[in-house]
Amino acid sequence: MKTMAKQNFARFSSVFMAIGAILVVASFLVSLPSYLSSLPSTQEIQDLATRTSQLTMRDASNPQLLRQISDGWMRVYFGGDTAATSTYLMWLTLFLMLGVMVLHVGLSHVALRASAGASELKVKESLEPLKRFGRWLGLYLMTFLRIYLWTLLFFIPGLIAAYRYRQAVYLMLEDPELGINQALRLSGQLMKGHKWELFVLDLSFILWFVLQSLTVASFKLNIVGLYFLPYLELTRVQFYRDLRAEHPIEGLAVVGALPPQQPPLTP
Repeated sequence: MKTMAKQNFARFSSVFMAIGAILVVASFLVSLPSYLSSLPSTQEIQDLATRTSQLTMRDASNPQLLRQISDGWMRVYFGGDTAATSTYLMWLTLFLMLGVMVLHVGLSHVALRASAGASELKVKESLEPLKRFGRWLGLYLMTFLRIYLWTLLFFIPGLIAAYRYRQAVYLMLEDPELGINQALRLSGQLMKGHKWELFVLDLSFILWFVLQSLTVASFKLNIVGLYFLPYLELTRVQFYRDLRAEHPIEGLAVVGALPPQQPPLTP
């Protein structure tokens, strides 16, 4: 699956890199309000600089004071957590997150077309799901609600539910008329007995996830995501393709991400 994903990425590397850049920038914009709100004020920085310049040799034996100054400079350069977040900031962040999720549906759409053997792809195709924003918003809200209810029982049932509904996005992309509840139900049928396989596939990317986290923590920008996000999505799409081919569901036609091609006319 990873080999196929790399091959599809190589065929349309410029397109996927561009989509990856859009997602990276969008994710950065989502985190920007919270990050800026956590930064210290100019007066706090000036006070910190004054305290640092007034350090003496005697202060070197005071680890608590040194720790306070060190934490202060870490907050200046890398940001920090704020105890209270305004309601406005919370709703703004939530709205931006939903936008990023819909943009990720665009990546899934393009990845589906690439895995289906498309001969040409364009970046603007990733923006097509935005035309039906409400449809994808409804899917994510319904999925979140179901996972949350299972999580109330325990963490493990919530995790299982998250994997149960993972194929709903692809099913709805392939069938524009498919309803949200039906897509979630069919995803559950499709993933029956295969959740562990997808979990292991995700686990095989653990080093990529660690590298991505370190990049975000250091630079506040997911530079690794330019390649990793498309690569990961192409691999997951390939898992979906193989699952549909090997384990068909009665009553669920394989629509395909590309329109059926007419056979060539013979003379």
